[in-house]
Amino acid sequence: MQSKLTFEKPLIELEEHINQLKNFAQKHPDLDISEGLKALEKNTRALNIKAVQTLSRWDKVWFARHELRPQSFTYIESIFEGPIELHGDKLYDDDRALVGGLAWFEKQPIVYLAQQKGRDLSERQEMNFGYTHPEGYRKALRLMEFAEKFNRPVICFVDTPGAHFDGGSEERGQSIAIAENLAKMSKLQVPILVVLIGEGGSGGALAIGIGDRVLMMENAIYCVAPPEACSGIVWKDDGEHAPEAAEALKPLAADLIEFGIIDEIIREPVGGAHRNPTQAIKNVKKAIKRHFHELLEMDLTDLLENRYNRYRNIGVFGHN
Repeated sequence: MQSKLTFEKPLIELEEHINQLKNFAQKHPDLDISEGLKALEKNTRALNIKAVQTLSRWDKVWFARHELRPQSFTYIESIFEGPIELHGDKLYDDDRALVGGLAWFEKQPIVYLAQQKGRDLSERQEMNFGYTHPEGYRKALRLMEFAEKFNRPVICFVDTPGAHFDGGSEERGQSIAIAENLAKMSKLQVPILVVLIGEGGSGGALAIGIGDRVLMMENAIYCVAPPEACSGIVWKDDGEHAPEAAEALKPLAADLIEFGIIDEIIREPVGGAHRNPTQAIKNVKKAIKRHFHELLEMDLTDLLENRYNRYRNIGVFGHN
């Protein structure tokens, strides 16, 4: 899968030249080029920022889809202690597009749920490129019920283009599985923290996206349908109007925080999370940690009331 972020190419080449100069400087310590390197690095950073600021919403959709962007497994392995993945919905099968299990975070036992697209071709095929089947959502429901029974907070990582739409998924009750998750999460009696790390596509994302706090990475997207699908529905085409659809959908974190859909934008390194995954993970962990402790301190009655009011008020834009 080739990145659509063509603006990156000259910037990456410039950074490679800077690295070559750094290597040259190390081999020739008698030559002091430190000031020149600092100036080049400062200019490169400024060019990166300027390039990103001029991108359209459609351009930024490809940030969320970038093949080198850190995925759920990377966050789980880096942020949590002792993660243990659990498998299957106890009814049909184990869907690899939605993983979940037990772990520790800040010395607190938690349940994690995460959508995963796959980091290479083999994983992508195994995980249906992130398209989740109903058995994945039922596995998530099973783990939510476990979390409630043993009083474990739930942390969710959302990254899916949408729920799987093949005939088998419909036969096995895709819409019912999503609806049951929405109903359960709306009244789950433990704190729920949701982090949108890549794509948040339609009901496929919402099925593990109902939370007391919803955080969103700066270059993630969250919308009712992928722009290509919206283009097909509205313009009856094969996605040619996806750029216009992206502008109309307003799927970016900057849009959604204005609408009150999300609570915080997690800033990414200059050029996107894929350019510096280590820093991106640190930023996500820091944000999760802050909101996690705030939620743990809340009274359960207040937590559930706030959650109800949060989703009851979404979409309200005026009063009679």
